[in-house]
Amino acid sequence: MFLMGGLLVKALLVILWRVSKGPEFTALLTTYDPGAFTFAEKGAALFFDQRRIAPTPGESALFEVLLVIGFGLECMLVGLIVRWFLQRDGGPASAKV
Repeated sequence: MFLMGGLLVKALLVILWRVSKGPEFTALLTTYDPGAFTFAEKGAALFFDQRRIAPTPGESALFEVLLVIGFGLECMLVGLIVRWFLQRDGGPASAKV
């Protein structure tokens, strides 16, 4: 559930950024989410040569896709941690019948 929610939120932000090109969306996509940004940066570096001045269109598209996937993975990890805490502390998920 957290994975799908994260993927939808980040994909919506990327689409809004592509449509508006606003600087506030750029900051939201990169500065406030350093984990997904690092994942996308390192993932794109595996497939493209980073010694140029500007990225190619294919590299930019891959970066955006990896940014969405990275945020989805972060949300999935948060969901797993929340589930673990709920089960450990005797929450509703661990109720014995």
